[in-house]
Amino acid sequence: MPNDEKKVFFGLSKVHYAKLHESLDEQGNIVTSYDTPKKWPGAVALGLDPQGNPVVFSADNGAYYTLSNNRGYEGDYECARIPDDVRVDVLGNKTDDDGFIVETDRDEVDYFALLFEFESDSTATRYVFYKVSIAQRPSVTSQTVDVNSDASVLTEKAKFRAVPQASTVMIDGKPCHLVKSFTGKDVDPTAYANFYNAVHVPTFNGGESS
Repeated sequence: MPNDEKKVFFGLSKVHYAKLHESLDEQGNIVTSYDTPKKWPGAVALGLDPQGNPVVFSADNGAYYTLSNNRGYEGDYECARIPDDVRVDVLGNKTDDDGFIVETDRDEVDYFALLFEFESDSTATRYVFYKVSIAQRPSVTSQTVDVNSDASVLTEKAKFRAVPQASTVMIDGKPCHLVKSFTGKDVDPTAYANFYNAVHVPTFNGGESS
């Protein structure tokens, strides 16, 4: 990979999702795993805004203590349409015997990892958010085609919420919860090439992340 800083970002593409699974090990610790990432085609726009500001305790005429308050991100993803796989894997819809996608009042929404990339002036920067949910069911909208005007293409939107992952990773001897990661200028070429094959789990100093 080129060893230079990226200055400009544009062009959302290669959006993938990977269903998240959380379980308990024998010691009662939360263990996280992911399915193989699947393509979410038709990317139009993505915007995720950070949630949670640091909590500052003031004393002695200054900031006496500051507490981190990272509550993840919230935003919208606009795409050509919500794929059937996403409706089943993430929104909890079911496929019936005749191939209909069925939504019920008992559907349970699952968490997933969100992977995508932005083009830049060097190489595309690839991102993964580790625990994402669709916070609001997509609306059902359409419109008739006006024969007197040019046809317009309608899109669908999903409202995302990305929160810190439940399982713990140790970084510099401190327990942490993953929110997101992205490829830096010194990213390993093999890790970059395999980015969409599996959700990247960080390691530090050659050791295990958790």
